[in-house]
Amino acid sequence: MSDPVSTHLQLDAHRTTLSTPDGGEAVLMVGVDDLAVAIFKHDPPTPAELERAIDVVEDALMLGRITSGNRGDLVTWSAALRGLPGLQDEGEFLTRAEVEALFQRMASASLGNPGAMKDLPGTGPSCAALLILRECMHHLDYQLVRAAGGSAS
Repeated sequence: MSDPVSTHLQLDAHRTTLSTPDGGEAVLMVGVDDLAVAIFKHDPPTPAELERAIDVVEDALMLGRITSGNRGDLVTWSAALRGLPGLQDEGEFLTRAEVEALFQRMASASLGNPGAMKDLPGTGPSCAALLILRECMHHLDYQLVRAAGGSAS
């Protein structure tokens, strides 16, 4: 049995693109700026801001009509994600459980524990990227995200 094809994850200001080398592509109409500028008014975001952002991403996932399935791992070159611990260098990876742990640290910081953000980029765009990644991995059943070399063109 051959390995599944990896799915490339690209985060832009107003969309999130999931694409495979064979030309398959799904575009979610939500991006980093849609959360970081329009919803996140605090660094780190408040619990209410996080909940609103989750709703927005989940709505985009539902509208995208992407079904979960065996698509392999996520691969990303997006700068907003490459700032996360565990994705900074080419080939580094995070499991879904590790992404969830990072998100839970951000949620803890939103509840008043600023020490939870240690080693995490705490700006709106970084928080937005982490939230989008978490929701894609959870709802589309990806188990791993890996940092790719180079950059998107």
